[in-house]
Parts: sequence; structure tokens; C-alpha cells
Amino acid sequence: MQKKTNIQKALKRKYPEQIVLVTTAVPGGGANIMAVGWTAIASEEPCMFMLGIDDGAYTYQLIRKTKEFVVAFPNEKMRREVLFAGTRHGQHCDKIAASGLRLQKAGKVRAPLLADAVANFECKLVRVYRPGDCPLVVGEVVAAHENKNAGLKRLYTVGAGYKMAGVRARMKG
Repeated sequence: MQKKTNIQKALKRKYPEQIVLVTTAVPGGGANIMAVGWTAIASEEPCMFMLGIDDGAYTYQLIRKTKEFVVAFPNEKMRREVLFAGTRHGQHCDKIAASGLRLQKAGKVRAPLLADAVANFECKLVRVYRPGDCPLVVGEVVAAHENKNAGLKRLYTVGAGYKMAGVRARMKG
């Protein structure tokens, strides 16, 4: 049974919520990373991701400039790195070096893969939509990678205030 409430109160019931790390290439060399909570699969064929990224974010500027990015699913042990990447601005520091994240070269885009992520998806920018106050970045997956350790749990936001934990769905069969 449902009862009437306000939007903000109802949104507190959204957890667990996925979180991803998005890497981008920095023109002239280097890379940037950002934690993104507003993310979804926008299409299965072809596979596309949709990311809600604020206008002022350095990652948004880099995606618009380079037309590519990597979406990485962090593992449960990456909480500290995800929090760091999500609370600092890439214009002011090298978040990848400062967080100690390990990188791997991607195959089809200049943005790097995260070596310890559960999975990485190389994406080419398809379009930016603006349905409201936050731009939605849509990228087509052009290559995918998964961690050799199939037992890794994926990190999710499980509560307000950056509360994060590992979550893995139980697969039957």
C-alpha cells in the first residue's frame, strides 16, 4: 500500500544505487577520473551508457572535447578511491595519481581502463541531451573488459552520506 509523500523523502528509498568511475583522456597526455552516481544502460543493441554529469565538471568538459570515455564498475575494495574521485576536482589535482588507482591501456579509446575494476567499458560519445538541469551524456560501448577475478563484488552506494558497500546478485544456474 502506498502513501503520499514528497519527492525528496521518497528518493531516500532508492538505495542501493550504482556508482561508476569514469575515466577520460586529458589532451596533451594524462588522464582524469570522476565518480558518477547517475548512470544507466541506455540501449542494449548497440550497448550504450548514459551518465548524468554536471556542466562544470572537468570530466564533462573532457568528454565533450575528446568524444570518448571509459565507464568502470569499481570493486568493493575501492571505496576510498571512489570517495576521493567523487569529492575532488580534476582541474586542481591528478586524482588518479593521488588515489593510487592502477591503470591499463584501453584498446579503442585514449581514456585508460581501471585495472582493479570489476568491469570496464570503452565508450565513444553519441550525444549529449539536456532534459533538465543536468546534461545526460550517452556513449556507445566499443569494447568491454572484465576482471579475471570473478569473485569480486561490485561497489554500490547503499545509503546517504557516501555510504558504500559491496553488492553481488545471486545467480541461479
